[in-house]
Amino acid sequence: MAGEPGPQDHQTVLTAEETGGLGELRIQHPPGTFALTPASHIALEAIGEHQRLLAGNGIDWGTGTGCLAIVAAKIGAVRRVVGLDISVQNVESARRNAALNGAAEKTAFFVADSYVPTSEPGRQALQSLRGCTDFILANPPSSDGDDGFSFRRLVLDGARQFLTPGGLIFLNISYQYGQARIDQLSRQFAKFQHNGVLASTEWVPFDLQRPDLLDCLVAYAAEEARGGASYAFIDPGVPGRSMDARTALAGFQRTGLSPLTRWQTHLFRFTG
Repeated sequence: MAGEPGPQDHQTVLTAEETGGLGELRIQHPPGTFALTPASHIALEAIGEHQRLLAGNGIDWGTGTGCLAIVAAKIGAVRRVVGLDISVQNVESARRNAALNGAAEKTAFFVADSYVPTSEPGRQALQSLRGCTDFILANPPSSDGDDGFSFRRLVLDGARQFLTPGGLIFLNISYQYGQARIDQLSRQFAKFQHNGVLASTEWVPFDLQRPDLLDCLVAYAAEEARGGASYAFIDPGVPGRSMDARTALAGFQRTGLSPLTRWQTHLFRFTG
């Protein structure tokens, strides 16, 4: 699914320019752990370009191998970032990556199912952040068995117990999910305002040579067939021409060309 492990390189090195001046970043991701994807890179870009927005205490929901938490911890005004992930292997790698990048003192990583840690130290750490979290970072994967958007709903739903009034969420929502689902988030979860896009790629292929992304498109097409809201792609053969998931899937099956999307990070503000 989108945002899940891609090709398993063992280390990704990002320059200081790629982290918005926050220094070189080295992220190790051995086989079986999260490897950075295009969605990860746009989330890192959003943090670097908008680092002035981030201060105090943060949570990295679905931290993977820790890249977002570690980069945020490099911001001087950030006090502490707690990373949460359901994978034991990811959390172990995130801890090693924090040490590798000199961020261990300002980060902590725990195994958790959404906002529910599985260990007592994790539960204590999250309890201490209730009502005093200044920002949340989240690059969720596509969820299974529904419209693919449920993890993003979970991020906002659970965030209300942690964020301070005015607290921010940097939330990855790629273009193909469609504006209707983004608008629904603010309607469904009271006291959240959508404040636009923080960072975006240009039009890029929704690379259907990646099995996880092909699975996503098949699931999106099935959701449309069930009567769900349409998804939004751009036709790779006709610049500017929009198409839904079913049309995109049929086009790929016919031509082998991946439809176009944009990887994006959006800003939500909690009004308290």
